[in-house]
Order: sequence, then C-alpha cells, then structure tokens
Amino acid sequence: MIKGLSRDEFVKILHTHLSPTSPIQSQEHLFGRHKQVQLIEQALCAPGRSIFIYGDRGVGKTSVAQTIAYSHQSASNNPVLLACTPQTTFEGLMADALAGLKGQEIVKSTVTNSGKLGWKEFGVEGSRTQINEVVPRIEAVAWDLNSIVTSLLEVAEARKNQNTVVVVDEFDRIDNDEERGHFADFIKQVGDQRVPVRFVFCGVAESMQKLLGAHGSCYRYLDGIELKTLGYEARFDIIDNAAKALRVTVDNRPRYRIAAISDGFPHYIHRMCEQLFWQMFNDPLPCDAPTHDHYREAVAQSVLSIEQHLKTTYEQAVMKSASGYEQVLWAVADHADFIRNTESIHASYTSLMDSLEEEDEEFMLDRPTVVARLNALKGKSCGHILAIHKKGWYQFRENIMRGYVRLRAEEQGCELALDYSAATSASPALTRRPRAARRG
Repeated sequence: MIKGLSRDEFVKILHTHLSPTSPIQSQEHLFGRHKQVQLIEQALCAPGRSIFIYGDRGVGKTSVAQTIAYSHQSASNNPVLLACTPQTTFEGLMADALAGLKGQEIVKSTVTNSGKLGWKEFGVEGSRTQINEVVPRIEAVAWDLNSIVTSLLEVAEARKNQNTVVVVDEFDRIDNDEERGHFADFIKQVGDQRVPVRFVFCGVAESMQKLLGAHGSCYRYLDGIELKTLGYEARFDIIDNAAKALRVTVDNRPRYRIAAISDGFPHYIHRMCEQLFWQMFNDPLPCDAPTHDHYREAVAQSVLSIEQHLKTTYEQAVMKSASGYEQVLWAVADHADFIRNTESIHASYTSLMDSLEEEDEEFMLDRPTVVARLNALKGKSCGHILAIHKKGWYQFRENIMRGYVRLRAEEQGCELALDYSAATSASPALTRRPRAARRG
C-alpha cells in the first residue's frame, strides 16, 4: 500500500498526472514539448494562420493539439474537437465545425419497446425495455468554399472575434485525395481572408506533403510542427512527476527500464507507470518504492492492456512453425536507430542469443537464416511488421511497434535497448543484459 492515501485520493492523483488512454489538456502535464508549444503559440498570433501537427502514431499529437486549443481558446467557449474517418468529407466536417462553433448540440432521441412474457401455468409476467439512442448526423448543406468561409466570418463576428480554435484530428484517415484537396483550398482561403478562427490539424505522416498532396499554394498559410519521440529527460519527468505527487520514489532500475522500453512514446510511459503504481497501492504491505515484483507484474499487465492491433500484428509475426522469428524481431528492436542494416541487427541477435541458457544455444540461427527471417517479417504472413528502407536496411512499419516489441521481450526476461545508457547518466552496471527467458 502507499501510505497516507485513500483509494479515492490515489485514483485522483494518478489520473491527474498520467493519461494513458486520453489526451493531455494541460501544459502542466505536457513534458518535452516546450519548443513545439512555443512555436504553435507564436503561429496562432498570425492572422489566418493554420497549424499542422504531424508525426508517428502515438507520439502525442492529440495531446499537444488539445493543450494548445484549451490554452488559446477564450474562456467564454470551449474549443471544437473533431476527428476524421476514412469516409470524412470536407463538407461534412465543415458542417460539424460550424455546428460546434454555434453551440448546436446533437439531439438524441430515445425509443422504448416494452413487452410481456408469461406462462399461464405459473401466472408470471415479465417486461423488457430496450433503449436505442439515435444520433442524427448534422445535415451537411452542399456549401461551396466561399459560403463556408463567410459562415466562419459570421460566427467569429458573433463571438466578437474572441480566440477560437478548431482541432481536426486524425486527418490522415481521410482516404479520398480529392477531399484532401478541398481542405488545402480551404486553408488558403482562411489565410487570404484572415478568418479569425484557428484550425489545428493533426495527422500521421513524415511530412505535410504526404497529408495534403501537391497543393503547393496552401503551404505558406500553414505552420508545420513535427513531433518526434520524447528524449530521456522528458521521459524521466513524466515518471518522476507522477511519483512525487504520490509521495513515492521510483528507483533507477525500473525508472531507466520504463524510459528505455517506451522508446520515447508517451503512451507506453503513462501505461507502465499507471500499472506500476497500482501494483504498489494494491500491495498489502506499506511501500514507498516499487519492488522487483511490482515492476515485473506492471510489465505483464501493460502487455495485456496495450492496443490490440499491436498485439495481433506481433503474434502474427512470431507465432510460426519455424523457430527464431521472435528473437530476430527482438534483435531489430535492440537499438536506438529506427533504420538498421543487416550487420547491426545480426550483432544484436548474436548478443541476445549469447544471453540464453547454454542448453538453448543450439537454437541460434546462422546469418543466412536470420536474413531470411528478416525478409519474411516484411511479408503478409507476418503482418508486414517490418518494412525495407533500402536493400539490406530494415525498420518497423509503424515506429510505435518497436516499444511494444521491447515490452514483450521484457515480459519474457530479456532486456532490450541497453544502449540507452549512452544517452543518459545511467550507471554502466545497468547495461548488463539479463539471461532471457526460455520460450516454451
């Protein structure tokens, strides 16, 4: 147990400082993004300027966007938060944005069905009520671009031109290139007419060009903010800030391992810390620092609670009749570089296999077989978990997958990413790789 905290107090503090399943909305708890936040705040001062936040999935784009939205939005209104789907159209999303700006709520209607069930012999009657909520979609009028911009200007005037922010999240999910083109034209018009409504877009991509295509004229009206994975200092800040609020201490060993496994993706840090502190709170004995057992159980619970699509892809990749797929995948994740060549991966694989029990060394694959496994991990049968950068160079198709691979290896007793000591003040003693657990 964590002394001095009731369950309600513990839960409140925990979820004030850790948000593994919801975006952060306060700069107080947004670590490692000071520079990006400053750039966005400066850009929002420019009339007609829009913002595009882009980067890997899970890197914290939504948290940055919502934090900025709530800090920049005038106190008299809330920002409008929208999300895209593959079927999202420009007109439909603009209809939702305008409805949100005008304070229109979606009306919910309730339908109740009742019936009786009975048996004459027993004289029993029963009734069943079924409630179906029907949420009608806001009607999207077939507006043209000019009428939409005019409507935004009218809304802004009605709000006395107070700071107003609309967040358009998951923009990359829009499949139709023509629809994306409409947004590009819209961004240009917002800039040309200095519309006092700020639009913040978020999307998974390496660049804005991949999201908006070859609509070059719109880019001078946009400030693109790239989010990369967190550095070690920010990773430690998340851990230490939550621990301090709970009045406990996370020792170097679990602290460095959480930072290394996370690969700089905030979601992993928040999730593992959440599980670690729950293990401490549920311990019948008083504790002010996590034990090894607390840490091991937190790792196991984190594996169970991480996104299902990562788990499915991982298991599709490694659960093969032929041996060695899992260890080869671990080797790919065993370094700070996202893109690695065959030589580097094979060196990691050899080191990893050397840590196994002596009786397991007979399962070590030779170099040609390791290369064959790498190539197979790019294929459909392995869920395309790896992608080839160029001949002889490999990377994870989704960078967030690397942290999950590290977490699965840690669950089985094999510590990856020991090169993190070079980027931190970790003791050299922390770079020893424990003997990996034998896979059944």
